[in-house]
Amino acid sequence: MPLTPAERQDRFHAAFLGLAIGDALGFPLRGIPPASLTRLTHLADDFAPRPRGKFAKGQFSDDTQLMMAASESIIREGKVDGRSAAAHFAWLWQEGVILQPPRGLAESLQRLAGGAPWMSAGAPLGVKCPSVLSRAMVVGLFEKAGHKRLPHDAGVLTIVTHKDPTCSAAAAAFAQAVALGMEEEALTAAAFCEKLALAAAVHDTDLAEELRHLPRLLTWDTARALTALRKIGVPRSELQGVDGLPAHVVPVLLTSLYAALKVPHDFREAVALVLRCGGEVDVAAAVTGALLGAHLGTRALPARLRKQVLYLDNLVDTADRLFQARQVRETLATALALHRKR
Repeated sequence: MPLTPAERQDRFHAAFLGLAIGDALGFPLRGIPPASLTRLTHLADDFAPRPRGKFAKGQFSDDTQLMMAASESIIREGKVDGRSAAAHFAWLWQEGVILQPPRGLAESLQRLAGGAPWMSAGAPLGVKCPSVLSRAMVVGLFEKAGHKRLPHDAGVLTIVTHKDPTCSAAAAAFAQAVALGMEEEALTAAAFCEKLALAAAVHDTDLAEELRHLPRLLTWDTARALTALRKIGVPRSELQGVDGLPAHVVPVLLTSLYAALKVPHDFREAVALVLRCGGEVDVAAAVTGALLGAHLGTRALPARLRKQVLYLDNLVDTADRLFQARQVRETLATALALHRKR
């Protein structure tokens, strides 16, 4: 059965909240090696009692901030627009409100704030930062799964800060995964990953092949699979001295997808699986949380985490306005199609 409008709107809420909750769970743990996390129990049951620096319990990072900025741009324009997205991203830098962005992202935002064109301000080829992933969620909510614009729009939102095609491919795959949460068809892991691969292949065929191979790892021992995933696509030099998930978009995306596929009906367990990897866990937990939310709805999100994540009302309000923007666009498209038939 197709989702009703109310069910679809609930998935929007759950995707927004799932991403912010995962991000807020991972933010205080970012960079901590996995060995240090083994002593911590119930990682996904509550927000860390020791917040990162001066930030409050339940505070998310730059990943959720960028997702919200991308949402505001789409709501305003009624479509994905690079110039508008760049302006919204630059505002975060100009106002000094973006929370601890990675170096490459910070430099891109600074260039945007200084007036650099949106197509040229991004980090150069070779910089494959996972910070590009979170904003792609809004493309997955705004576009239908499999639509030809989905990979293009995910690429537009990516290029604003990162030019490497692998970043665009990873963003397109994540957007497709979110969009599939709006569909009524139940897919096998192989069919699901094939659809993600088709979206990624528009930008990077190598990542597309890795996505096609991902279901095989579901049959492996979990520890062995996670160890393999953290190395995929990463130069050996970038793994030296890194304990846990590296700051590279490919292993972060693949590990998040693996967790969502391995534990598809348990938000806490899937997010905890990612958090225990250590390293870049804020992005990975955000992506995992968004995927579970988009596919399961708000009832799958732990009530305590829903209530305690900061800026809850803003998250839900933005989700509602993005949902309405999609509804308006689809209504106009239907009316235009009927007019053309006359």
